[in-house]
Amino acid sequence: MKDLLPRIVSGSLYIGLIVFATTAGPWIFAGLMALFFILCFIEYVSITELSDKLYIVLSFLGSAGVFYFFSDYLFGQNSAFVLESLSFAGPVLFLLACFTILFSSNELYVEFGKATIGVIYLAVPFSLALTIPLTEYHLGKEVITNEILLIFILIWISDIMAYVVGSLWGKHKLAPKISSGKSWEGAIGGFIFTVIAGYLLEFFIFPESRFNWLIIGTIVALCAPIGDIVESKLKRMFNAKDSGKLIPGHGGFLDRLDSFIFVIPMVYLYLLLTEVL
Repeated sequence: MKDLLPRIVSGSLYIGLIVFATTAGPWIFAGLMALFFILCFIEYVSITELSDKLYIVLSFLGSAGVFYFFSDYLFGQNSAFVLESLSFAGPVLFLLACFTILFSSNELYVEFGKATIGVIYLAVPFSLALTIPLTEYHLGKEVITNEILLIFILIWISDIMAYVVGSLWGKHKLAPKISSGKSWEGAIGGFIFTVIAGYLLEFFIFPESRFNWLIIGTIVALCAPIGDIVESKLKRMFNAKDSGKLIPGHGGFLDRLDSFIFVIPMVYLYLLLTEVL
């Protein structure tokens, strides 16, 4: 019980920060994505014990380059969802990084592999998030549209309902060798409630939205648990219980953002395909 108050306070501040930054101006939103990347990168370096200073600097500079490239879609006039030679590079490389973490983990025991995976696994998702909202003016102020906030809400519904259903009825382990706390029952419960939330967003709450929220809700329902498993595998490889302690009672930022990290590249890929086909 003594951890309950810090957990509530830190969780409320975390949610409040996301709500504010994902509905404010583009610079604030870009700053939030950059902040999340930096905090997750610090935790990633700690988890993987990446110690070569040259690789750490090169990995960080490479990530900054990725951010700079995708920031043009938030602040410029170009559309992110145009079929170009590099359109699929981000999500494809990200999936390769996740595959490496899950099935070819020996690559993460060498400094070069740690640094490379760090750029792709972390910088690419937070950078791709910059391509999803649009900028518009509200009461004379430049703000961004609310798509990222709604994606966060869908992820929170997925996580909460998976936990609730799993706690009540979970008997069959989803990935016992990676994360013993997750069950198939919880995953199915999280999936159902997230798809229902997407349905409500699409047909009742935001029927005029430029996105199909039923499909995005389904993507979140499928991908959020996978993001959790990928991060759990990364921690298990290096015998880390939590990614950090920056959020009292909740662990680290990588623990809280693992689903977002996996969901965003998949949403980007869906939007890319629907815009060009």
